Amino acid sequence: MMAELGVGILIIPQKPWDVVRDELAQYRAAYREVNGADPLPTVCAGWTFCDPDAGRAREMAVRYIGGYWDSVLRHYELAKDHLKHTKGYEYYGRMSEIAAEHGTDALSEFFLSLQVWGTPEQCYARVADIRERVGCDTFVGCFRYAGMPVDEAERSMRLFATEVMPELKNLGTADPARQAPAESRASSA
Repeated sequence: MMAELGVGILIIPQKPWDVVRDELAQYRAAYREVNGADPLPTVCAGWTFCDPDAGRAREMAVRYIGGYWDSVLRHYELAKDHLKHTKGYEYYGRMSEIAAEHGTDALSEFFLSLQVWGTPEQCYARVADIRERVGCDTFVGCFRYAGMPVDEAERSMRLFATEVMPELKNLGTADPARQAPAESRASSA
């Protein structure tokens, strides 16, 4: 549907990056078929926490990014199986199986693994990795969530803005040819 509308994609990280990459390859192929052109680079959002100290960054990420995810789990009752057989929500239905087998802490750790947090260097590396995987041209950081104090969010955002953003800008724009996994680029050559 998105390809038919000719619009781009905003990624809200909730699935393993390899799954996102594969789904984007399908979208891009459909977009090219319908529109006769490459789609725009994706935009990726992510819950973000930046701190000069790696240990503190982890602590705050667990507290606040994990706290946000815990509120999502509760609100949508993702640890229950009501979404397992709901068309279009089957992926989320699988979360109840993971929660039953490994506990909700495993779901929170998984969500944390998808987000951008750490020292400025770690945040840069994470965004660069996401960009490489999915061909995003823009990253939108969510800096305040789960009751985080405003001063804490501002400190994190300012550190990201002064130390990470300039380095990200040096990456330039995403190359549309890089948006497809290497194996699909080779088959189209």
